[in-house]
Amino acid sequence: MKIISDREFRNEPNKVRRALNADNVVMTSRGKPYAVLLPVHDEDEVEYVLELADRIKAQMALSSVRGKAAASGLNRISDRDIDEEIRDVRQKRQG
Repeated sequence: MKIISDREFRNEPNKVRRALNADNVVMTSRGKPYAVLLPVHDEDEVEYVLELADRIKAQMALSSVRGKAAASGLNRISDRDIDEEIRDVRQKRQG
């Protein structure tokens, strides 16, 4: 993994291309990471790489939700309690 700052990218854009030939690149701004760049060796791979990125983002969101549920104890709610909660919300929306 190669770390490249915004400033480096602005001043030496070819540095990113060279780094991507060898590894993935993490972009940083003021020392904080904000993006990961992945090499694409064939233009036909672009859609596939983007699809995988979407899957990764969805998995990260799910992990976050699960972590928050565990921290608040909501992961211990029974299926019956969940169904009741859904039913109550739907009744409130209709009525």
